[in-house]
Amino acid sequence: MFSAVFVAGIAVFSAVVFGHAGYAKLRGPDDYRTIMATYLGRPVGERLVQAVGLVEMASGLMILVPMTRVWGSLGCGALLLTYGAMMWRQTQLGRRDLRCGCSGPAADTRVSSELVARNVVVAVPVLSLALAAPLEASWPLALLGFAVGVFLLFAYLATDQIIANRQRVSGWAS
Repeated sequence: MFSAVFVAGIAVFSAVVFGHAGYAKLRGPDDYRTIMATYLGRPVGERLVQAVGLVEMASGLMILVPMTRVWGSLGCGALLLTYGAMMWRQTQLGRRDLRCGCSGPAADTRVSSELVARNVVVAVPVLSLALAAPLEASWPLALLGFAVGVFLLFAYLATDQIIANRQRVSGWAS
């Protein structure tokens, strides 16, 4: 019972987070070009931003489908760890002024060790879905899994807001 609820909850959470992130990049690629160019250290075109958005959306959708969940889990986990590594690199370069782009281009959250840690913490359960066997869940378990996914989403958003508020109080964000 627990594993079916866990799998559904993490899958729903991942699908929403990566679906939103990918959609934002497809809808407004120019908003992400500067952020991505800074992370990569070179100019970035609109097509690269859109390609990343498509990969995010595809990974988010794949994690929902039991037959493709392993690939979706690996895709979402790899994205989280890659973004975390890129943020870590920026923190090592002293770039405290760089917007992370995590909650959209207009968000005030800046690159920080807290965001790197958050990405690693979130990547662990997401990657663990690659090891979970495809499960047949009853409707009550699927609904409970959906509720767990919504709870995890709210916890993620609250954590992001706490980090942004701490940065604002500390004078990081303008």
